[in-house]
Amino acid sequence: MDDADVARLRIAAAVLAAVVAGIHLLHPSQGGVALVVYAREGYLGDPRPLFFTLGAFALVFGVIAGAQGLTGRRLYLGGIAVTLAFLLGFLAWHTALDHGGFWPHLEANEHSHRHPLLVAADHLRRDGLLLAATLAELGLLAALAVLYRADR
Repeated sequence: MDDADVARLRIAAAVLAAVVAGIHLLHPSQGGVALVVYAREGYLGDPRPLFFTLGAFALVFGVIAGAQGLTGRRLYLGGIAVTLAFLLGFLAWHTALDHGGFWPHLEANEHSHRHPLLVAADHLRRDGLLLAATLAELGLLAALAVLYRADR
């Protein structure tokens, strides 16, 4: 990759990171607003708003760091870690974690009779925002992986 390709890919990664962060931070029921509501009530009724908000801010800080010229493998690796946490968290939440059945005030919604990938695909098919977030996350993961490899 030449310098112009890397620059374009950095811009694409920044845009994708902003999209992913925006979806998670502004999510209508699991984003920052839900976290503020829980904080006002004095309990965390669902762990997702905390993780959505923290992950979104981590991506925003990564975009800001990149815009300030702090590029490099550590920055890309941090973005990869956050993006993988979102992707793997989605899979775990809807399969192994039974939609948070382990958490007080949340009921399990077990899908043990179906393959985890079919469960994930069904959720993606029914929720357009979830599909958009997942596609943006996959694009961001790919862009960051290429940037990580290109930065030697």
